[in-house]
Amino acid sequence: MRVHLPVRKAILNRRTYEAPAEGRSDKLRLDFNENTTGCSRAVRRALSKLTCKQLAMYPEYQAPTRRIARYFGVRAEELLLTNGGDDALRVFFDTFVESGSSILICEPTFPMYRYYAEIYGARISVLHYGNEMEFPLDGVIAALRKKPRVLFIANPNNPTGTLVQKEEVRKILKAATHTAVVMDEAYAEFSGFSVVRWINEFYAPVPRESRCSGGYGSSAERWCD
Repeated sequence: MRVHLPVRKAILNRRTYEAPAEGRSDKLRLDFNENTTGCSRAVRRALSKLTCKQLAMYPEYQAPTRRIARYFGVRAEELLLTNGGDDALRVFFDTFVESGSSILICEPTFPMYRYYAEIYGARISVLHYGNEMEFPLDGVIAALRKKPRVLFIANPNNPTGTLVQKEEVRKILKAATHTAVVMDEAYAEFSGFSVVRWINEFYAPVPRESRCSGGYGSSAERWCD
């Protein structure tokens, strides 16, 4: 007996994302933007204090959410802990993106924006960095007039390491009156600039994403805000 299971067209038509998953531990790992020196000794000490009972329990979120919110200078209700940055993107797409929604991205950039947009059946508009990897600011401002549902910006950008400057970000947010601007700040600790304290300053939603992999050297400990 042959069984034919229907698969969504969006899944069949999407571009595959095939990251190397095995055989990396003894290499100089530069492909995932991981911190190659590892986490601090303070992190190791904190992890060593976890009991077998704590490891067997599903995590409780309220207390760590309050502590991390104080660290970032935001309210606890403005913070969401997720299972890594990819899970944060999935939650965002679940909430804001429908089939046919318009998504704006600037390539080259983190491939998971396109990956999830294709899975959710979104319409993807693409702008490109210049020959010197300069951010296409004028193109973004013009594209925002068409009111896309979401604009994704990795800042600093992955994989180029380039930074959209503070005044450029302000121009984008002022123009994004009908667009959710997602600032992926996975590597903000290396740039000296973050929009996390701008959350309530602009009418446009400004979700800010942070991860453990870069600044904290703890890719195996999955959380994101």
